Amino acid sequence: MYEPLSRIEQELRRAVEGRQYAEIQRLVLAFCEAAEAHARALPPADPRIGEIAGMTQEVLLWTRTMVQSARESVALQLRQIPKVQRYIPTLTALPATLRVDV
Repeated sequence: MYEPLSRIEQELRRAVEGRQYAEIQRLVLAFCEAAEAHARALPPADPRIGEIAGMTQEVLLWTRTMVQSARESVALQLRQIPKVQRYIPTLTALPATLRVDV
């Protein structure tokens, strides 16, 4: 695969794992720009364009899932602090759904 994409993906995954949200935003944009540049450099019918699209979708979905999970974890931790509970409204149970915007 295209080396800059792999490098940016590794940096992005490290930033997500470290909950470095500003860095995540920067790296997501860098990853998308690099993916687009690489795809545009290929001939129109090149099968690698589909591979780049699939990789991009997988990386973005993983990133979104991990960031949401981390934020929900922080919110749960806050709810467990007795003084904070009175300031955070209780959530009603929502049905578990997964929606992917492409």
